[in-house]
Amino acid sequence: MNKKFLLLGALLLGVVLPGLGQRRDTVFAVHKLFREKRAAARGLQSAGSRETTDANYLGHSPPTAQEARQDALGNTAFTTVGMMKAAYYSPENEAMVLQRYNEGSGLPPDIRRKLRRKHFHRTAEDVTLGR
Repeated sequence: MNKKFLLLGALLLGVVLPGLGQRRDTVFAVHKLFREKRAAARGLQSAGSRETTDANYLGHSPPTAQEARQDALGNTAFTTVGMMKAAYYSPENEAMVLQRYNEGSGLPPDIRRKLRRKHFHRTAEDVTLGR
């Protein structure tokens, strides 16, 4: 009789523990995805915030009015896309997504679609940063 309870307990523990580990891995993957997307947003914003000056043309003639307008339009586009991406992947939105996930409602479909295998694997950088 004791062996049956021990076996049943081990079976139940085996069923419960992988789920706990899976939840922790999913939270880690969501953190990693949001960090990655925020870094990409910063890159877009910095690419758009560069001012076009005569020094950028490295000794060529100064930009024409049309080239200056095109540069301004391109910079505005990069900055706008970067700001939209930064707003969507903000720490506040990350906290909201994880709170809903921890409450049991699951991840939003767009976040779930963006998660890849690489987000679930810890790298040396993740370990050294203590994440």
